[in-house]
Amino acid sequence: MKYVLFVGIFVYIFISTSVAAKIGIKQVGTYSSFILVVLFFLEIVKDTKGHLIKRFKEEFKIILAGLLIVFFKIFIGQAEQINHIIFFIIPIMLSVLLGLQNSLNRKIIRYLILSFFTLECFLAIYERLFLTNVFPYVEDSDGIFMEDWGFRSTAFLGHPLANALCLSVIMGFITISSLKLMNKLFFLILGLIALLCFNARAAIIMWFFLLIIYVVHILKDKNTSTTTSFLLLSIFCTFSYLIYTAVVDYGLGGRIIKSKINDGSAQARFDVFNAFSYISDIDFWMGNSTNYISVMKKLGAEGVENSYIVLIIYYGLPITVLLFFLYYYYVRRFLKLFSLFDKVIIISSFIIVGSANNGLVSFAPWGFFVLSAYCFPFFKKELVLENRKRGIF
Repeated sequence: MKYVLFVGIFVYIFISTSVAAKIGIKQVGTYSSFILVVLFFLEIVKDTKGHLIKRFKEEFKIILAGLLIVFFKIFIGQAEQINHIIFFIIPIMLSVLLGLQNSLNRKIIRYLILSFFTLECFLAIYERLFLTNVFPYVEDSDGIFMEDWGFRSTAFLGHPLANALCLSVIMGFITISSLKLMNKLFFLILGLIALLCFNARAAIIMWFFLLIIYVVHILKDKNTSTTTSFLLLSIFCTFSYLIYTAVVDYGLGGRIIKSKINDGSAQARFDVFNAFSYISDIDFWMGNSTNYISVMKKLGAEGVENSYIVLIIYYGLPITVLLFFLYYYYVRRFLKLFSLFDKVIIISSFIIVGSANNGLVSFAPWGFFVLSAYCFPFFKKELVLENRKRGIF
């Protein structure tokens, strides 16, 4: 069964909308999530005494809320809009499946995540070098994602911002993981280069700050030797210089230097608060996802660049508030054993970066958060046992 789970996770992370379009798959959600959904329901059938519900209370509250929202949408005549609801439930089902795995299985899944991360980064770099999108964003008519300030890689996950947020999530957990320092630096530097290829300004700026914080944190650690400190500073300074040269002389991450602070993209994040002027009072309270396109056009933007406003557009204010609290308690459960430093890294790399656009409404970043939260920090046996005693996993 565990091998089926590995296959399911592999398909889930690699078969995105853009990859599916390239290889001729139309119902991408069905193909990418089918194995995980089947495994989840098999676990439900086997759980005759209800232990799963007791152990994974936060997950089942979210799933129950999702099912109630489905029935509510059908009741008010919005049955065609339930796809958004179904696919944000999938990462939560994955959370239950991962919570049942032992540390060895989680370690194997971690290798899957790191393999995806590495391939994703190198694909982004390849696309930027040759100015071609291997798996173009399906909404981009000419197959090449260009802006007035330059080319943007699309890698496996389609939209550059979606790629950037998912990479940022993984980078956050790599930073706080038990990986060796040199391995961490390799992945973090590779990830930052990929973020520059995606031209994701919020993620780039955030990770420059987080890398500085991380380096200072390591240097202040009493267990860090003088040799390690010198090596770390040398790598950081050399990398900073090379990145500066690449940005200034070769246009990598063009949005950082070629666009104004308050350009159209940044302005869209302020104008988005006018979204409620374009929807009816009933839609504000009950939600209607068909408003998304019309609101986007009236704002004159390429998207409604705020996750929380998108949630209100989709589900209405009361349901959005409910989802906020459900996900708050779900995320808090993972952060219980983290140090303050670890919490800052995770919240910054996921929640803050995701809040800069509508990424938190997509299921992919939540999927990578779930995968990373279970499979990076907790490999030591004593930590696994402590987590289970405290009802975290």
